Amino acid sequence: MQFFLEFFPISEVFPIASTSLSTWIDGEVLALGGISFCLLSLFGYVIHTTMDRREEKGTEDIVPFFQAVSKEEVSEVSSKAPVTIENGIEEGVPTISQEQPLTIFKEEVPKETIPFQSFYFPVRGKTYEAVKSFLDSIRAGEEYWEVLLHDSNGDLQTVASKTGSISVFPSERKRASEPKEGAIVWKLEWDSFSLGEVRQTSSTISEFSLDEISFRLDKLVEGLVLAGESQDGETGWSSYPVFSQHLEREKYEGQDTKILVFLEFESDGDLVSDFRSLGNWWKSRFGENSPIYRVRKNRLATFFNAEDWIGFQNSLSGLMEFLGPEKTRLNIGASVRVRKEDSEWEPRAKKALHSSKEEGPNRLVCL
Repeated sequence: MQFFLEFFPISEVFPIASTSLSTWIDGEVLALGGISFCLLSLFGYVIHTTMDRREEKGTEDIVPFFQAVSKEEVSEVSSKAPVTIENGIEEGVPTISQEQPLTIFKEEVPKETIPFQSFYFPVRGKTYEAVKSFLDSIRAGEEYWEVLLHDSNGDLQTVASKTGSISVFPSERKRASEPKEGAIVWKLEWDSFSLGEVRQTSSTISEFSLDEISFRLDKLVEGLVLAGESQDGETGWSSYPVFSQHLEREKYEGQDTKILVFLEFESDGDLVSDFRSLGNWWKSRFGENSPIYRVRKNRLATFFNAEDWIGFQNSLSGLMEFLGPEKTRLNIGASVRVRKEDSEWEPRAKKALHSSKEEGPNRLVCL
């Protein structure tokens, strides 16, 4: 092995001994020794630096498990607020600098939510029939009965009440209050879904059969479930399952001309509010002759006879003016039933709707 002094200038630090004084110390041995010393020094420096960094990090981030905590202050301003911890100082126990107090962020755990079935208010259709049938089945007495159902936000609304032989269905939304002292509350549930409550309040001791009231409550729940499946909870219109049944019936019944119509809306505002306004406009012109079905979130369906179909087309400009053309857009696809058992009736109406959307907003296509 050959070393070159110009690359390893170690003679100034470790003078090379002459051969006459020592035969085992020469330039090669000193070069190897110098390299070993440098490597050891470098290794020691790295270890020292690493240990210092670990100590600094531990001081900033880790609270010793034996450190005493005397007080915890939680801010009430926000659900995610800093909590300042003051440390009790004991002799011989490591402490954290008090210049920057330790802060821990606490976050509220969301409450467990129970799935619920929402209903449209004021109740109508099959929901109204189920509630009325339940109240009528209760014999007249001094008790005060309330039926409460969930709205679209999950809040309980009083939909009906009964005192004596008189049943009352409020025409406006009435948010439920807390049960009165001494009231009996029955939960209306279907599988894991909450439908609402029935409350009974009496100034005297009530005498009724538990089996009898349980039977009536079961019947009420079953009626509400069927109503919930057949009715849209936001508008009160019939839902897609009812539309499908009506469509199958319309394919085979009658000889008169029938038109299936799909209406698809886009709104920059509240679509449900637009639908409710549309419902008032619709009822004033067509009454109950052409009921509306909500088949999707933004899509409606209906059936027209020939006379109402012509009247609907003539009133479209007024409808858009009523809804507000600057924020609401409407596409319409329609199809005429050409014969009984026309299997292509619905597909043609859907194809017409897609063609309308391709042409742009506020278009009507009939196939």
